[in-house]
Amino acid sequence: MSLGQFGPSPALSLEVLGGIPARTVIAQARELGYPAIGISAVRSEFSPAALGVSGARDLAVYLARNNLAVCWVSAGPRGRFSVSQALDEDIARARAVVELAGRLRAGAACVRVGAIGARDSEAAANLGQALRELAAAADGVGVSLALLPSPGEGHLIEGVLSGLVDAPVGRMIDPGAALFAGMDPVDEVALAGKVTAVRASDSSAESADLAPGEGRVPWRDFLAALGVADYHGYVTVEFAGRTDAPGRAAKALSMLRAYTIS
Repeated sequence: MSLGQFGPSPALSLEVLGGIPARTVIAQARELGYPAIGISAVRSEFSPAALGVSGARDLAVYLARNNLAVCWVSAGPRGRFSVSQALDEDIARARAVVELAGRLRAGAACVRVGAIGARDSEAAANLGQALRELAAAADGVGVSLALLPSPGEGHLIEGVLSGLVDAPVGRMIDPGAALFAGMDPVDEVALAGKVTAVRASDSSAESADLAPGEGRVPWRDFLAALGVADYHGYVTVEFAGRTDAPGRAAKALSMLRAYTIS
């Protein structure tokens, strides 16, 4: 049974395939059989500044012609929104990514958050201010905002999000990173108030950022937990490239489809 309409669908982060030209990497993702791709705005070819409004429109048309959706546009490793002196710059950078996600009709705009320290800290207040502004921007362009917190700070993020119940803002879940940090990825889904994106990595006791199926993540249970959490977005494969990235991405897709992801 196809669950694309009722449950998660697979996607591939283009970062997996390396720094080959944009159209080549997009074509390779399609040839691997992925129906959707994740784009990093850190990559110069996909940055808001490089694309502009017309470039983003042309890219959206090209993807539509190739029957590819965009699962997310990622802001990359920056943007923790915790330092007062850099807050306006962090917000402006993330807002540009949100607006690009809207132009590409992406499911989500993804940003990293963290370095909060405590629920009542100045950093938490800064994050709350940033998220109120970014939630309004995301709502205006019809995308969700997905937050990837620092390890161990998921509960603090939930505290900030408690004031944004009706906003299109939630957590990005990374089962491989959670497991590597000593947390149960199934519990991470259950504890998240709202899941708006999934970064599908795996990990072993020795290595993080493996491809799905190469580590110890209990994928069947994890995907079932997403169903219980009423998550209907994309499960986006992303891992450290190293060698044979296309082959590993193909195996990950087969594994996910074996667990009923369409």
